[in-house]
Amino acid sequence: MLSNKVNEIMTRELITAGASSTIFDVMELMVAKNVGRVIITEDQIHVGIFTEKDVLKRVMNSKLDPKKTGIKKVMTSPIRAVRQDTHIIEALGKMYKSKFRHLLVREEKGKIAGMISMWRILKLAVELGQGLPESQTVGSIMSRDVATIDASQSVGEAIELMIEKDTGCVVVLTHGEPKGIFTERDVLKRVATKEIDTRKTPVREVMTSNLVTLPHTALIGKVLEEMYKRRFRHMLILGDKKQLAGIVSMRDVLRYAKALDVDEKVRNTWKEIEEFWESEEHYTPG
Repeated sequence: MLSNKVNEIMTRELITAGASSTIFDVMELMVAKNVGRVIITEDQIHVGIFTEKDVLKRVMNSKLDPKKTGIKKVMTSPIRAVRQDTHIIEALGKMYKSKFRHLLVREEKGKIAGMISMWRILKLAVELGQGLPESQTVGSIMSRDVATIDASQSVGEAIELMIEKDTGCVVVLTHGEPKGIFTERDVLKRVATKEIDTRKTPVREVMTSNLVTLPHTALIGKVLEEMYKRRFRHMLILGDKKQLAGIVSMRDVLRYAKALDVDEKVRNTWKEIEEFWESEEHYTPG
């Protein structure tokens, strides 16, 4: 499955915006389309990509006026793309190594033909595990270093913590217990496109409060299935005493095949992935 080519799983539906657009225009488009990235075009050529991570690090952490500043100032450029005949495993390795959630795909003549995302990779991981005997629990792949912040602290402090920790979310605590999560999507929808004072507004007012959690004893396949079904990028994991034990993020998904090392097919797949991750020559810029 993971040895197939990216053109078999890519989407051809690309949300685009012109290079003359303002930052605010593009952020509003992302909210309207409910997407985490927009491809920037100039003279019908794909020249950059603007993502929620760019919103967090290049917009919120600057003194730019989004309504007056052009998107070219903060977009990621040049774009990174792979050929459409690239194996999924190789693309997966590039995404993992560079911390990309999206990777554009070029056709033979060089034109951008589509895009693959971590959501599609997550779906493959879920499918890979279906029907296989599984005993590994989520505790074997979750991250235990969870960024947390008190609910009374400001939105600005939460954003600074996310940038400092290079994380896509912080868990919001009340009296030491998790009561919400504040993510890059929340930054986009509830902060960046709204006129709020990030220094005075407590993070509890913009966090996602309807927490969904799973126990550390849950099987990995169950956790990933829930993440895919709910379209979560992060899943909070609780310990035996219902305390916060860890978090599963999209990058942890890429460790799924190793945790499911139960038959020859999975072992061979994981071996190929490891070889790509460990070979630096596959990750040169361009």
